[in-house]
Amino acid sequence: MNSTSDLSTCIRTGRQRRVTLNCDAVVTESDGCTIDVVIVDVSLEGFRLRSPEEFELGSTITLQMHETRPVRGEIRWACGHEAGGVFLDPISV
Repeated sequence: MNSTSDLSTCIRTGRQRRVTLNCDAVVTESDGCTIDVVIVDVSLEGFRLRSPEEFELGSTITLQMHETRPVRGEIRWACGHEAGGVFLDPISV
């Protein structure tokens, strides 16, 4: 798990341009459970979200924002109720 300062540094210095969203979305976990989340930002490679639930590192999820196709992702970091990951399917930002 990263500390908050390390996490802020990683996000701020990311290689890909990030788009701030603050958009409601639904995560479906591999066991079929769904969680309402807020997508904080995305890049071509990954995402950051806020959730009422904590995510397990390495878990595969499906992420769906309203009126978009579902996209598979993998959780790469988690810090309390924030988590981030990489897209396993290509997206357009």
